[in-house]
This record gives sequence, structure tokens and C-alpha cells, in this order.
Amino acid sequence: MMRIIVVGGAGLAEQVATALEMAGDEVTVIDTDPSRESALAKAGLRAVRGDPTVPATLEAAGAHRTDVLIAGSRSDETNLVVSLLAKKHFAIPRVIGRVNDSANEDLFDDAWGVDALVSPSTAVVSLVRPPA
Repeated sequence: MMRIIVVGGAGLAEQVATALEMAGDEVTVIDTDPSRESALAKAGLRAVRGDPTVPATLEAAGAHRTDVLIAGSRSDETNLVVSLLAKKHFAIPRVIGRVNDSANEDLFDDAWGVDALVSPSTAVVSLVRPPA
């Protein structure tokens, strides 16, 4: 069992969090929307409400004992700041960053604390047009 923090509570982030929880991992979701807490709890997910770019919020979510952090919000800027905090401040071993705008993919690297990036649009394009 891994301890995982997922930043971003709706859409793709919630789907990933739910799948990881169903696979037996301990998942905590950080979301800024207070109305999402009950929906996340119904899905069996621990929810922490707050700004994920604030160290105290990450700490409340258990960042000091987390194995993986997924920066999966809809904001590339938020995902970069969260990734950097996760890796440099909390020493989280594995950080995965979601890229929303493919023009920002070059930023999501180890300098920002990102071990692996996920770009939904690039993934779909690569299925249509495999890399040459």
C-alpha cells in the first residue's frame, strides 16, 4: 500500500484518486472547493480543503509521510508550485505533474521537482498520430 496525495478534486484527478483507492492505496485529495468534500468522502477518499500551494495544507494532507504526490489540478502554475514544494520541502519520493497546456511541457522537469509528467492532450494526440 502506498500513501498518495492527489491535488485537484474534480474530473481527472478524482478519477485517478478513486482508482488508486480501489487498488488498495491510501489516498488523500486536496481540493479548494468546499462543496467537493462530501462527494470525495462518499467515494472513500480522505479530503483536505485548502490551497495546495501552501505548505500547511500539504502538511495537513500528510505530505511528511507520503510516497507519491500527483499534482493534478487544472492549473499548470499550481501544479508546478505544488511539485516543487512536494519534492524540495517535503522530500516526497515520487512527484507526478499534470500538464494542461502542452506548451508548458518543457517546464515539468526535475528542476521543478517533477519526476514524471502527464499531458492528457499530448497522450490523445500520440494515439492519433504516433511519434515519428
